[in-house]
Amino acid sequence: MLRKNEKGATFISLVIVLSIIGVITLSVLTVFPVYMENLAVKKSVEAIENDPQLKSMSPGKMRSLFEKKLDMNQVTSVRAKDAKIGRGITDISFKVEYEVRKEYIGNIDIVMSFSDGFTVDL
Repeated sequence: MLRKNEKGATFISLVIVLSIIGVITLSVLTVFPVYMENLAVKKSVEAIENDPQLKSMSPGKMRSLFEKKLDMNQVTSVRAKDAKIGRGITDISFKVEYEVRKEYIGNIDIVMSFSDGFTVDL
């Protein structure tokens, strides 16, 4: 007796496809908010860089302004004290480096590193 070729997806292939879709969805839901927060940090750094009074600001004033910008954008992953501010004779440097660790699946975490900053000549 000859069997006809069966067409269609089996239950196992359906479970595999749904698992892949689930992992991709979980990845996006885990990573997307962190990148949106990083965008807010970048905008805060750019606002300080474009401030017309930057060249006359002290490092403490820059840090205070950065803290206000972070609070205004509801950023929780980085603090103003994490900013490295250097004021030399010829330039001003401002750099923020930080890591964000998010739980993923079980004991697996996703770690994302970010670095934003600028250097302005006096």
